[in-house]
Amino acid sequence: MNNKEFGARSKTIRKVVWPGILGFAFVCLVGTTACNRNGHVISEPQMLALSDAPLRADLAQAAGNPSARGTLSREHSVTIEVPESDLRSGFQRLTDRCTADTANHCTILQSDVSSGQFVSGLVKLRIDPKAVEDLIGFAAGLGRLEHRSTQVEDLADAIQDTQSRIEMMTTYRKQLLELQAKAGNNIDAAIKVASGLSTVQSHLEQATGQAAYQVKRTTTDVVTIRLWVTEQKAFWRPIRESVRNFFGNLSEGISQAITAVAYILPWLLVVIPGLYLVLFLWRRRGR
Repeated sequence: MNNKEFGARSKTIRKVVWPGILGFAFVCLVGTTACNRNGHVISEPQMLALSDAPLRADLAQAAGNPSARGTLSREHSVTIEVPESDLRSGFQRLTDRCTADTANHCTILQSDVSSGQFVSGLVKLRIDPKAVEDLIGFAAGLGRLEHRSTQVEDLADAIQDTQSRIEMMTTYRKQLLELQAKAGNNIDAAIKVASGLSTVQSHLEQATGQAAYQVKRTTTDVVTIRLWVTEQKAFWRPIRESVRNFFGNLSEGISQAITAVAYILPWLLVVIPGLYLVLFLWRRRGR
């Protein structure tokens, strides 16, 4: 190939191929919600277009059969009334049970226990749906079940949109790789292709991460267990709390009184002379 033929081919790549590729990139990045495909599963040719093995693994996990796993995300909320003396031990038993339940993929997302005036405990975790009832039954055994609720969210549209984005980004990435192979020694075209690959790779990784999180939400349930101590506490407890906070409340009251005087004092300098003036005019009018 002589220099003229090489230059002609380079111009053809820049004038014909690039506008189409960049236009397709614009559609992929901006119009993701408008281009929905039929089905959620990523095809094998598109998987082969990804050269990064970790990214392919993420796509395979995220593109599991939606009909088998469902598209519903469930969150359960449970309130258990426990004696104050059993709060810490019950809280520890709950956390230990979740930590040991690796078969059902139990993961603690948040745990908190507080003492003092407002005694309570909270354990928020993620677990397989089949183990939810056993877990709630175990928690109810720590005291008395006061409240239970379940919130369900359908992620079908979000999953469809995410999979469509992954498919479009994968196709675009494949086309860029093909164009990179054709660019040859054209440095300008190679730089533009490398920039496009970097951008699409970033968006593709973001989309696969979002898809993996959606899979986690549909394959596991979130359970929030609140351990609550009733207000009917020991007779002396409120008195003991009041005595303990006496000096703090006293200092707070004094500071509020000083603040009130500071606000009232300037008004007294205006109101008192005004009252004397009104009284003087009233008496003068009476005469």
